[in-house]
Amino acid sequence: MYKRTTRGWVKHIDFMLLDVLTLQLSFIIAYILRFRVWELPYYEFWYGRAAMVVLLLTLGLAAFTNAYSGIIRRMFFVEMRHSFIHSALIFIGLNLYVVSFKRSEIYSRLFWYLFWFISFFALWFSRTVLKRIVRVRMLSSKNRPRLIVICESSEAEDIVKDFSRDRFHEFKFSGFVFSDKSAVGEEILHFPVVSDLKSFYEYAKNNVVDEVFISNNNLDWAQFYAEELLKMGITVHYRLVRRDDYGMNRVIENCGGYSVLTTSIRITTGPQLLVKRIMDIFGSLIGLVITIICTVIFGPIIFIQSPGSIFFSQERVGKNGRRFKLYKFRSMYPGADEMKKELEAENEMDGNMFKVKNDPRIIPVGHFMRKHSIDELPQFWNVLKGDMSLVGTRPPTVDEYEKYEAHHKARLGFNPGLTGLWQVSGRSEIRNFEEVVELDTKYISEWSIWMDLMILIKTVKIVFTGRGAQ
Repeated sequence: MYKRTTRGWVKHIDFMLLDVLTLQLSFIIAYILRFRVWELPYYEFWYGRAAMVVLLLTLGLAAFTNAYSGIIRRMFFVEMRHSFIHSALIFIGLNLYVVSFKRSEIYSRLFWYLFWFISFFALWFSRTVLKRIVRVRMLSSKNRPRLIVICESSEAEDIVKDFSRDRFHEFKFSGFVFSDKSAVGEEILHFPVVSDLKSFYEYAKNNVVDEVFISNNNLDWAQFYAEELLKMGITVHYRLVRRDDYGMNRVIENCGGYSVLTTSIRITTGPQLLVKRIMDIFGSLIGLVITIICTVIFGPIIFIQSPGSIFFSQERVGKNGRRFKLYKFRSMYPGADEMKKELEAENEMDGNMFKVKNDPRIIPVGHFMRKHSIDELPQFWNVLKGDMSLVGTRPPTVDEYEKYEAHHKARLGFNPGLTGLWQVSGRSEIRNFEEVVELDTKYISEWSIWMDLMILIKTVKIVFTGRGAQ
């Protein structure tokens, strides 16, 4: 029998329940300290409702974010940061609830800040204590499955080092069996070679062996031994591929009737993508209202300074090479694409992007529009249609895309966005296209709803200040 590793928030339901209790206790303590009464806030109608909102927000964060991802491995100060972010999101959610229902006059502001302060330290402390308990239990349990590794002798040291990086795995590494030679009694980084391949079945009958990890490129050989081990009730793990920076996300899926190992730069859940899409729809609707207002203001100025259409469309390349029409306010003179060839020598970017300081193709008002990203506003229509997202990677032009090398396509693994990690990292200071690819790839591989929110907040600041724009 094998206990499958639990995925998602269910894996850490103990921490979720702990957070629920901790936040409710923090709510009670803040209520008692603020009002100096020894009674539960649930008996007061409005504060009782607020406590239920805290509960719903806690469950929502567990279901739709990566709040508990890698929580066992988080060190002391890393957990401090995560606890602060978690408590801050609860605080923001409560304030949105109060403002939305126009109940700000009912609640005490001091109470909210007391609750945030107490909940932050309470989450940090309670999570740290529970992690300590879980870690000790994991490492000291006598019932941890005992694992034997069957591999070639040349792989042994690398496998020990790979296993050692994960200190909190659920099995106990018991030793090796070499498939290419007999070395019984030898040690590899303090782990013994317990048997040779021919006598391993006898060893497994007379010793505790719960699981076997087979690392061998010969699948026929591995399958033969796996079948014999399965007859003994031993769980077998095949080594398919080694985890690396771009393939850390792997799941077993069904594809055309086959069981397959699926790996991607980022594996997301349906609820996460649903939340992102809902954010895109609401954000684009608000953005289109702003676009209409700016059309009334800047449209006549664009036409006077450069007669012609006030809007500009261009074919761009989106997710994994899909092409679509991108819309902008026209900020350049007609024929700007033809003039681009004459300015290639002045390109400030090192790589497959184009940027020129004091670009002569830009009309006078265009400099202001670009500095504050006003020219980008019509792209809210692209977001509403689903061609783009509020946050993503900037879509390249067709001619830029055609010059891409293989690893450059990684930045197109997600829907393109109005803004992204590159834009909020000082877009005018970054000159090397490889740095742009690195930032975009980092965004995709580490994506979360929280990251999108942080990028949007930073983008608003940049739009108003013009910092980072050329």
